[in-house]
Amino acid sequence: MKSVLAICCLVTLAFSHVSGNCSGNCPDTEDVVWALGGGCNVFRNKCYFDKENCHRKLALTITTKEECQKHCADICPAIYQPTSGIYNGQIRNFGNECLKSVHTCKTGETFL
Repeated sequence: MKSVLAICCLVTLAFSHVSGNCSGNCPDTEDVVWALGGGCNVFRNKCYFDKENCHRKLALTITTKEECQKHCADICPAIYQPTSGIYNGQIRNFGNECLKSVHTCKTGETFL
């Protein structure tokens, strides 16, 4: 009985720790995190990485820039759905979200 109670306490503690990383706002500071999972994923900082992992069934894993960039997309659909982002106070425009993601993957520039 004690072992069952101990396991329940550990599981509850584990879930509370995971949900603790999922709420709240992340700082805008740029300390880029490179991660693999269905391709290369680039995050502005560890907080954004943790928040994304809260919503995924298969967790992303942190890796190096060089390893991640091997998995950057090379092509995007030729669908014009303009989007933009702010980097270092400048607005950057892209033809679609895919092109923006490819740019981020190849340069490490994350947008607000």
